[in-house]
Amino acid sequence: MRQSSHITKESLLKHAARLFLERGFHGTSVEAITNAANVTKGAFYWHFNSKLELLEAIINEFETDFLDGLIQDVTHTSGNALQKLHRLTRYNAVFAYYNPELCISFTTVSAEFSGTGTPIEKRIKAVYDKYRSFLANLIRTGQEENVFRRDLDTEMLARIVIAFHDGILLEWWRNKEEISGRDYVKTYESVLLKGMMQLLNEGRADYGL
Repeated sequence: MRQSSHITKESLLKHAARLFLERGFHGTSVEAITNAANVTKGAFYWHFNSKLELLEAIINEFETDFLDGLIQDVTHTSGNALQKLHRLTRYNAVFAYYNPELCISFTTVSAEFSGTGTPIEKRIKAVYDKYRSFLANLIRTGQEENVFRRDLDTEMLARIVIAFHDGILLEWWRNKEEISGRDYVKTYESVLLKGMMQLLNEGRADYGL
């Protein structure tokens, strides 16, 4: 019974994320979610008090499964900051490939709630701030190691990396039938990593990538 309840909750989260991506949070009803998940409204309200509480659960899942997992994975990767950033881009790509609705719905919902001043907006911003802080520290380390450019602001670079990633996901989702995710990832890595690398007087150094 407990396992069945867990499956029902996961199904609600999965289908809600997809519907929020397709219709927006405000354009999605509880009925649409229960119909998509093939469960009753009673089952919905057994797990969540409201649609807003379900959204909070999706945000928590994104933070725990994606962001905390990424931070742990990159932190335990050996090598310099450039190699760690390379690992970060791969983690992003693999996670998004297997969890596209979760990743992209987080991005679209963040835009939907931007400027509302609601607790949800503040919660989403806290997740982005956590991501930005980790990236900024990684970039700062890379600048100290002389593998990242020092002529660009650390905080701005961190924001650009996040914006670049969010934009890539949205563009891939819109054109996923025409362009392979592998090609997107390859180009993303090339533009991001080479754009941030420090060019030495002797030429481009080999950092083991």
